[in-house]
Amino acid sequence: MNNFSPSIGSSSVLALVSILDNYGFSQDRVAKISGIDLSHLEQQDSRLPLDQYQALWKTALALTNNPALGLELGQILNTSKIGLVGHIVFNSHTMAEGLDEYIRLFSIVNDAISLTLETDKDYAYLRFIHLNPKYYCAPDMERTMTLFLHRAKALFDSNIQWESADFQHAQPDYSDQYKKVFDCSLHFNQSYCQVVFKRKYLDLSPKQRNPYIGSAARQYANNLLKKLFKRSYADKVKTLITQSIGTGEADVDHIAKQLNTSRQTLYRKLKAEEVSFQELLEEVRFASAKEQLKETNLSLSEIAFSLGFGDLSAFSRAFKRWSGTTPKGYRENLHKTDLP
Repeated sequence: MNNFSPSIGSSSVLALVSILDNYGFSQDRVAKISGIDLSHLEQQDSRLPLDQYQALWKTALALTNNPALGLELGQILNTSKIGLVGHIVFNSHTMAEGLDEYIRLFSIVNDAISLTLETDKDYAYLRFIHLNPKYYCAPDMERTMTLFLHRAKALFDSNIQWESADFQHAQPDYSDQYKKVFDCSLHFNQSYCQVVFKRKYLDLSPKQRNPYIGSAARQYANNLLKKLFKRSYADKVKTLITQSIGTGEADVDHIAKQLNTSRQTLYRKLKAEEVSFQELLEEVRFASAKEQLKETNLSLSEIAFSLGFGDLSAFSRAFKRWSGTTPKGYRENLHKTDLP
């Protein structure tokens, strides 16, 4: 299976390039300074690897000397530059329908993030869950959540108010600007980014809706999703297993919930990619076991427990099936190899 190499849609990259142009830095100059090829961005359905996008943000913050650039960019509302997924959201019957599509299609925007929407009697919770912490980009999350708030106000109801906004990163020195932008309770150093709002907002309809544009955009997005992410579903499942295995939550029901889907749908999508959940789980367990045996002094029982095995014997049998040797033999062989 291919390694998961996340990327981001060109609309997000072009938005960042555009605001840098407003600051007096042309696209050619930004490309030269950052060392990132931006010449293909105007091509239809173009994308940029996420590690390059993160590097572009570092360049942008350095050039503008504005640590709150993400908040500033998120407040720019240019309806002519709304991306494909945005057109679908804002031409849906209701906000609830729009958010369902936003969640389903968010891989087109950023395939390193999984979205979920949960509700209780009074509130809705829209969560942005990063599949791999290394791809967390604080200024881009500032932009994403600010943009969602401002577009919701502009296109659904100007009186919308968040109840709270949670961020995965630490509280920055410019948190006063967050208060002005979000005007709600703020929390930092959280497990995921999240916006909380009144559940009744889900029944709101867009101020101006064109069902023909929405339908055409949805059809195009469905085809694009199949084209771009034919094998990424298994990679996302594997990444979530890797994140969850240390907490003892690497079971199929937990992973399905993280992906906002059912166990049956998860099984069906993995089968379409000719891989099973158990195969992915064992692949992650084997990789983690080898790393812990090599890099830590944990006992074999501790490693077995960390990987979700009920006892050492079950771990030993599984490891021998994977490698042809026992965990003890594997570690001893590593030590022999290290000898001068």
